[in-house]
Amino acid sequence: MKIYTCKFLLICFLLASFGCQRDDICPESTETTPLLIIRFYDNEAPEELQAPQNLRVRSVGNDTSYVYNRYSQDSIAVPLRTDQDITEYIFTLNTPADPQEGEEPEEPGNSDILTISYGREEEYLNRACAYKVNYVGLKIDVENDDDNWIQDIQIERPIVEDQNQAHVSIFF
Repeated sequence: MKIYTCKFLLICFLLASFGCQRDDICPESTETTPLLIIRFYDNEAPEELQAPQNLRVRSVGNDTSYVYNRYSQDSIAVPLRTDQDITEYIFTLNTPADPQEGEEPEEPGNSDILTISYGREEEYLNRACAYKVNYVGLKIDVENDDDNWIQDIQIERPIVEDQNQAHVSIFF
């Protein structure tokens, strides 16, 4: 009787251990939906990178929020919308510091509105990570006003499928 009980318990243990699945957790090393990489260049010396001073990047739309605030580097990475074929950002150069409590806010810097249009291609990764979106046919328009600080935009890579190289160059 003891032998049958031990065999039964052993078989139950083996069935239970083979029935378990590993956790469905997406590893951090998996490439997910890429960000749009933008590099800034000097308009008068187009081969030289130049950092815009105190750049504020704000999204336009349902969730008006800052992506960058008072940023001063020569490249940025911004997300594109995965539910629409257009993303709009307001790029503001020379953004003043946020006022302290009781102070009057300063005049905002020079703003340009960028409209980024693209097509979306979903790619199934796996059950844990689900889908990623690649962007194709990238186009960028700058709303023209009398005081644009962005002089020119060049699309270096019209397909956004990774974050290894810059996709867009902005000259100012």
